[in-house]
Amino acid sequence: MRPRNTLRNRLLALALLASTAAVGLTVKPTWAEPLPPAATFMLAEDAAAFTGALDVTITVRADNTASKVETRRMKVIGVSAVQGAGQQNLSYIEGLQTLEIIEAYTEKADGTKIPVDPNTILKRDAATGLGAVYLRDLKVVTLIFPDVSPGDSIVYTTRLEHKGGIFAGHFFDQYLFQRGFPFADSTVRVIAPKDSGLKVAVLGDGLEHVTTSDETETRHVITYRGRPTIVAEPGMTSPMDRDPRIFISTFKNYEDQGQAYWQMAAPLGQVTPEIAKLADDITLGIEDRRAQAAAIAHWVKLNIRYVAVYLGSARVVPNSAASVLKNRYGDCKDHVTLMAAMLAAKGIESEHVLISAGSAYTLPEPATMAYLNHAMIYLPEFRLYDDPTSAFSSFGVLSPGTYDKPVLHVSAKGAYQARTPAMKAKDHVSTRRVRATIEADGTVSGETAQIMTGVFAAGGRSLAAQLQNDGFERSAEQRLRNVGTPGKGKFEIGSLTQLGDSYVIKGRFVLDQRLKVAPGTSQNIPNGLPIQVRPGDYLLGQRYENRTMPFACFAGRQIEDIELTFAEGLPLPLEYKPRKVETKSFIYTANYKLEDRTLKIRREFISRVPGQVCAPELEAEIAEPIQAVKGSLWSKMAFKAEPKKPEAVNVTPPAKDPAGPGNRAELTPAPQAAPRVN
Repeated sequence: MRPRNTLRNRLLALALLASTAAVGLTVKPTWAEPLPPAATFMLAEDAAAFTGALDVTITVRADNTASKVETRRMKVIGVSAVQGAGQQNLSYIEGLQTLEIIEAYTEKADGTKIPVDPNTILKRDAATGLGAVYLRDLKVVTLIFPDVSPGDSIVYTTRLEHKGGIFAGHFFDQYLFQRGFPFADSTVRVIAPKDSGLKVAVLGDGLEHVTTSDETETRHVITYRGRPTIVAEPGMTSPMDRDPRIFISTFKNYEDQGQAYWQMAAPLGQVTPEIAKLADDITLGIEDRRAQAAAIAHWVKLNIRYVAVYLGSARVVPNSAASVLKNRYGDCKDHVTLMAAMLAAKGIESEHVLISAGSAYTLPEPATMAYLNHAMIYLPEFRLYDDPTSAFSSFGVLSPGTYDKPVLHVSAKGAYQARTPAMKAKDHVSTRRVRATIEADGTVSGETAQIMTGVFAAGGRSLAAQLQNDGFERSAEQRLRNVGTPGKGKFEIGSLTQLGDSYVIKGRFVLDQRLKVAPGTSQNIPNGLPIQVRPGDYLLGQRYENRTMPFACFAGRQIEDIELTFAEGLPLPLEYKPRKVETKSFIYTANYKLEDRTLKIRREFISRVPGQVCAPELEAEIAEPIQAVKGSLWSKMAFKAEPKKPEAVNVTPPAKDPAGPGNRAELTPAPQAAPRVN
């Protein structure tokens, strides 16, 4: 069931356009078994409920402060949009900006305007009610529009004054005309001094860009023509990689932006005596430098709590390493700053890495913070990236959404662009090992062990924490029920404080339903207590016919190793033929062997995609082979039928011989064909 406020949240979140200046590196990537949607798009029924239009004029002054006047108009078409359109939230950073509501009104279908009562305009802290997030001077203004009905429009005009930039002396902004949002014709104007060096880039289809200049200023007029909305495709990459978008920036390039970041971040990473002593204590007895770095990384992951922090002017620069250590919490850039200081105390160089933790895989110019919402660390000595906020990841293992992405490195040596490595199947392996027994009465019981490395191990630890929270027995019972094999069980998890290369979750189970093993029948193969997804799921995303957009895909290996032992007296399953399915992107094998009274099954799926963005054409290539894989996974075990008994032959006694009983004929039934065994 859809949440009641889904449409309202989308209206507020998109607010006709994602056009707020970036307020910091705050997105903490999370790991989950299924991939989250790459972006939230309007569903078709929502798109028919309203349209939105934007008219904005940005005036950049010589000192790179700026004024932005926006008029936003949302026409309500369907009744489902009334609730969301009738209340709009506007945010701004009080320390850097001022927000003025010039006018706001409901425009009735006949043209009548009903103004918003100024007394109903609400202003509050943006972080109200949010746990573990502190945004000291991010404010929200709420406009509540009167008498909104289908056919009406809500209209409001604001003036946002940028008193100073997130980076001192610089201004940047961005607009995304997301194709899943029902935009009507819209206009963006940018006015700047002729010699300001301001860059304006217009990317994607559907935008017209006209530039004019006189002796003092340059004027850009960008027009968007309304186009039909498109429907989301599962796992698709970010619309920021392809939809119509505008980027505005005073930075020369990303290297220039990186230098600006480093100027503010560098002084905050000083090695204090406390930090030096801690680094020595953590690495006591460890001589290998890589092992020292790993020990420091693990300590940070396990001891510094993730909290998104905005304090004073700290927007996209970290808090000091000393304060992060004292507080034992911080956001991504704080984790990086502390870890870098501890590494420096051991003479190990590192670089801050700015990256998109979302589903964007490009980094177009000019430089803004639109694509850089997360910070990691790079150790040149080991050619290794690490994410100190990824609390369940081994050293050098990233979250799935940060592989094969453009990044910006910054350090005392300068700033440069690079790309994180693509995933390698050998580094990310999930093996489900099931050992089960079918008793003479059909009772199925056994043990499952999930052995995981790479991103699967990080996911396993995350799941283990959830199992611990929910209860090991209750969680086992719920998972068995979810896969259609109700029963009892109990999980056993590995340590959550040891971040080794592999991780193991074990589980014991007894199924409620007894398996009716009998000649001539076929039965499902018990799959144990599920922990992670089966081979073929997750890595190549969800199947979606006739894809038109690129989608995220991952490399890795998934193995299913099942041993099923039959009690004495039970029939044994017939032999299976091995199975192999192979495409350019994956290979799947299934092998079966019967030894004594144990059926042994090994299935393996290897995704060997070269990068983490797959072209839409790949969908057609793998759709049918993936179905073959699923068919193999859900194949049943069949049992030989018993031989049929010969049918009885009815012999008609001969007629009585009139010559007397001594002359009766003897009849011998004809031999019957041997019964066939199917």
